[in-house]
Amino acid sequence: MKKYCFVVAVLASFLSACTSSSVIELKNNTSQARKDAPVVISRADIQKLTGEIPVGKLPVVTDEKGTAIPSQVDDLDRDGKWDEIALVCDFEANEVKKMNVNFVSPEKMPEYTIRTNVRLGVGSIEEGFEGTDHAVSPKGYTGIPVMYQAESVSWENDVMGFRNYFDCRNAKDLFGKLEPEMIMDKIGTKESVSYHELSSWGMDVLHVGTSLGSGGLALFHNDSLYRLGSTDRFEFQLVTKGPVRSIFELNYNGWSVDGKSLSAQEKITVWAGKYWFKSDVTVGGLDEEAELAVGIVTSYLKEKKPFSFAANNQFEAVATHDIQSLNNDCLAMGILLPSDSKVRVGDAPVLSEDVNGSRFNQPVGLTHFVTQKINNNKSATHYFFAAWELENKKWAEQENFENLMKNQADELSSPIAVSIK
Repeated sequence: MKKYCFVVAVLASFLSACTSSSVIELKNNTSQARKDAPVVISRADIQKLTGEIPVGKLPVVTDEKGTAIPSQVDDLDRDGKWDEIALVCDFEANEVKKMNVNFVSPEKMPEYTIRTNVRLGVGSIEEGFEGTDHAVSPKGYTGIPVMYQAESVSWENDVMGFRNYFDCRNAKDLFGKLEPEMIMDKIGTKESVSYHELSSWGMDVLHVGTSLGSGGLALFHNDSLYRLGSTDRFEFQLVTKGPVRSIFELNYNGWSVDGKSLSAQEKITVWAGKYWFKSDVTVGGLDEEAELAVGIVTSYLKEKKPFSFAANNQFEAVATHDIQSLNNDCLAMGILLPSDSKVRVGDAPVLSEDVNGSRFNQPVGLTHFVTQKINNNKSATHYFFAAWELENKKWAEQENFENLMKNQADELSSPIAVSIK
C-alpha cells in the first residue's frame, strides 16, 4: 500500500494549555489494530471538557505530547455553528488514547493533508467549470450537452474515487486511484487527459451502461426495479468537506414508482483511508414498508458470479470480484448492510444499451442487487466498498477483499468510544 505522511504540527509553541484538567479518552474496544479509525466528538462533549467555547476560535485536538491530530469541525445542520469534531487516528488492539483540545484563531490552525473531497463543477468543457456547494439539475436533463464537470457529483478519498451522474441516469461510477492526492477538481476539464485512459493518477475503472453502477439506488416493487432517476427535482447540497471527512446530500422530489410520487434523500459520507462510502437513504411518501435496492453492475463479470456472506453477526455482505475493470484487471465491489435490514438479493435482466428507453428513462439492466427494508421518512444505511488491483496487488485475491469487509464490519459494530475523564 502507498505510504505518505500527514503534515503534523506541534502546537506547544503557540497554544495555551487548556484550563480544564480533564481529557478526552478514546478507546478501541476491539482486539484488532485499526488504521485511520473514524472518531466523532460532539460539541457537547467539548463543552464538558473546556467549558464555554470561545467565539471566533477553532478547536485543535492534540495528543498527550501536544501534537495536533488531523481533524476538522463540521456544521452538520448549517446553522453557522459547528456541531462535531471529526478526526482519524491509528489504534493498537484495545488501545486507549488521551487527547486534549485547545482553541486557536483561524489563521493559527495547523495545515493537514487533505484526504477527502467533494466536487460539483458547473460550466462547460470549453469555458471551464466552477465548483459549487449547491445546484439543481434541470428537469429532464440527460447529461447532454455537458454542463457539469465529469457529468457528475464526484467524491473521493486517498484510495478511491466515486461519482454520481447528475442527470436522469443517476447511476454511480468508480475511479481507481494510484496516488493519494485529490484529483476530482481536475478531471473532466479541457486541460486534463481523458479519465477513460490510464494516467499517473488512475482512471475511470467501471462500465456502467444500463446498470445502477457502483451502489446506485432503485425501489424494488412488485418484482420490478424503479430507478431513482428522472425525478421532477434533483438537488445537490454540500454539507461539509475537509481533510478527514466529507458529506453531501442528493435530494429528490417526484420519483414515480408504480403511480406514486415519492421523495428521497441520499446522504453520502466518505472518510479518509477507507475503501467505502456510507449511504443514508430516506424515502418519503411510502404507505408501508418497502424495499430499497442497492446495485452492483455485472456487465464485465468474466468468470465469477456475485456472492454473499456474513461479515459478522451484525452485517451482511454482497459482492463481486473479477477481472471486471476497464483496465482489464481485478476490481472488487461490495455492499455491506445491517443483517436485520436485508430482504433479498437478485439480478436485473440483461438489456441492450438502447432497449425500451433512453438516458431520460432507462430500465435497470446488468445489475446484481440487494434490498433492505425502508420505512416512510426513516433512514436506511448501507456501505459501498470498492478496491482495485492496480492500487494494491492484494485486491487481486478475493479473500483479501472479503477480509477487508469483515474487518470494517467489526469496526462499524464497535466504533471508537469517546468519553470525558
